[in-house]
Amino acid sequence: MRRLLYLPMEIASRELDSRLLIASLALARGFEVVIGQKWLIERNVEAMPPGIYLSKTLTQRDAKALSRAKERGYLVAAIDEEMPGLITAPEELRWMSDEAVEATDRIFISGSHNSDSVKRRFPQARDRVVTAINPRWDLLRPGMRDFYEREAAEIRAHYGPFILINTNLGFTNSEKGSAEELINEQERLGKLTMSDPKHVAFVNSVLAMESANRSIILQLIDELPKKFPDRRIVLRPHPSERLDTWRNYVDGHAVVDVIRDGPAIPWILAADVLVHTNCTTGVEAAALDTPAICVLPTETSINDRYLSNRVNPVARNVEEALALIDAAEHPNSDAGFYSAEMRAKFRDAMSYDDNQMGAERILDTLDDTIAENGYQMSAPGRCTQWSPGSGYVWRIEDKNVRGALFPGLDAEDVSKRIRGISQLIGQAQTPFAHECGSKVLLLSPHRLPLDVRLRRYFGISVPA
Repeated sequence: MRRLLYLPMEIASRELDSRLLIASLALARGFEVVIGQKWLIERNVEAMPPGIYLSKTLTQRDAKALSRAKERGYLVAAIDEEMPGLITAPEELRWMSDEAVEATDRIFISGSHNSDSVKRRFPQARDRVVTAINPRWDLLRPGMRDFYEREAAEIRAHYGPFILINTNLGFTNSEKGSAEELINEQERLGKLTMSDPKHVAFVNSVLAMESANRSIILQLIDELPKKFPDRRIVLRPHPSERLDTWRNYVDGHAVVDVIRDGPAIPWILAADVLVHTNCTTGVEAAALDTPAICVLPTETSINDRYLSNRVNPVARNVEEALALIDAAEHPNSDAGFYSAEMRAKFRDAMSYDDNQMGAERILDTLDDTIAENGYQMSAPGRCTQWSPGSGYVWRIEDKNVRGALFPGLDAEDVSKRIRGISQLIGQAQTPFAHECGSKVLLLSPHRLPLDVRLRRYFGISVPA
């Protein structure tokens, strides 16, 4: 096994910067890093030299790639990207696959409660579950968040004072299809069993919640300009949502912009206040000290799944939301917008450690796992250790919603972003960013050999 770290991603705006933080720390430890859209990386598992494969989720679909990587000699680990915004019960972990869990050497979960849920749901993996804050939140710490300040300043300069609304209608406004189509697909994948009354009740609760959430957001869009005439309204749908739906809803509102450019963090930093409906961005706002209001128009047990309504003030109707926005803009005490109880809940649920970043804990654990399992890592040389082998596929076409979730990966932008992150953590990383195919890069201090560059240029795969 070579000192290579593979970082497949699905949603670029959510995952890229946290993976570049891991990459910067890994490069300082002598790793080279392959980073990019998961579909091409998964496709080429057998055609790349084995290293550490760090998955973003543990779904049934992931299980196939993780099992192939395990068989090929990779060390396999996972960060569950769906977990940080949730407070889970073991029976709710429907997206996590037994086969994917079985293929992993380590699983990194935020929060003692969620870690315990995973251990209870998968008792055979208890010793492989590691509690660690998701690296997305490492970048929100004081000092680290300076990485986003230039982008936030540009947003403020362009839009002026604004109220940010983040939506997350994952079932009823999905790029992947209608609610019925999504339910059928989740049943096909084994995530739902619609003959089970509990699953039916869960789905019906989600659909009712999303319908009520849409309604109250539309009411707020009508009322906010009246209450706050000096503020613009920026509405950012979740990356998986259809933009045109919201653009049609707000047509005719001169002060409302529907936007989904770049990562969410600069927008949260730039906003006067964030309004959302049980969205993980409310947890990110709490970490950033940006006032955030969780709007909950429904009384349902499904709300208990979400962390944001425990770390943000809650509004049950439009009037309460308007009052909380006004309070956020005109605080009447030195205590701040968030209570001590909310801040304590955030720290516990996220496994926040003042003395160690989650990315550091992940890499420490992976290095320990390498030693414990007796993996023999080849020593770095003058040339890159990454090389595409037999049958390597350089390009694949996006299908379904993949292009919307991961629109591109520009080598120059990635180089710029990793340099900025490296400076914040006291590293001096200036790696080459070599294109390894469609939306995948190799970050390495070494150049690619000429034969690899020629194969890349012509898109040549060596016959198996």
